[in-house]
Amino acid sequence: MFHRRRELGAVIAIAVTYSVFTYLNRAFLTWATFGGILTIAAEIGTITIGEGVLMVSGEFDLSVGSNFTFSAIVLGMLLKAAVPAALSVITVLGMAGLIGLLNGLITVRTRIPSFITTLGTLFFWNGMALWVTGGWPISFIAPLPVLNVLGNSTPSPASSLHVSAAWWAVAAVIFWIMLEKTRYGNWVYGTGGKTEAARAIGVPVDRVKLINFTICGLLAGLAGALQLGRMMSISPVRSGLELEAIASAVVGGVSLFGGIGTVLGMILGTIALASIEVGLVAAGAPSFWYTAFVGCVIIVIVVINTQLDRLIFTWRS
Repeated sequence: MFHRRRELGAVIAIAVTYSVFTYLNRAFLTWATFGGILTIAAEIGTITIGEGVLMVSGEFDLSVGSNFTFSAIVLGMLLKAAVPAALSVITVLGMAGLIGLLNGLITVRTRIPSFITTLGTLFFWNGMALWVTGGWPISFIAPLPVLNVLGNSTPSPASSLHVSAAWWAVAAVIFWIMLEKTRYGNWVYGTGGKTEAARAIGVPVDRVKLINFTICGLLAGLAGALQLGRMMSISPVRSGLELEAIASAVVGGVSLFGGIGTVLGMILGTIALASIEVGLVAAGAPSFWYTAFVGCVIIVIVVINTQLDRLIFTWRS
């Protein structure tokens, strides 16, 4: 049972985080703080779902951060040009999905590692974001209705909670059903776990990977739109999101080697890292501590999952 519940590491991380930071600052354990954690987690969590699904199928996308930024910039430019809101959002999501599909086509057709493919496209789309903006952020003084729908605050006990968390929840439900309740989900696990065996029994491995690359790009674009809605601004200079997404997935139990992972784990992993970020701020720690903590958490969680796997294997033997 426990070797299948690799989310246990994320649960432990969340429990330890809340215990430590509540001890350091009693105000940490409030609805407002939890709302802030969910708001911070929503955008990176949306990316993590796409990245995590792709990782389960045995691939990576390092360009999700630049896709996120470029999509938000294009959405901002379309809205400033008075393009209808619905058309703007659909166009941007379609573009983000195509960016992901392009990554998949290059990877599948050329058989080069997706790590290399998407490292190249990461730099390309970062450059495009700087080119189209001249290096300046895109901002809105007054919120447009579409931005309110994407990311404005919600009337709730957690006053810092934003609509973006609801979009994250919708995405989580959709992809949980896809992975756990459909034949396609079985194809994804088979593709990442035992690729040649899956291909031998008729699983369209290449098609599965192309679809997952597209999903990953689409959710990166959606996350960019959510942040534009929440912040009413987007800077072309943003880095590290791709590594945060991979880290969140790994903390949530997604295997770096494919074939293992759940949407629940991706959610818990994202919440764990967002809790650390908010807790450090509440404790008055320097911002750079967050990066150091994330590195330590990743190592500890991977060790826990590895030891659990070995323990179960020994017990079964």
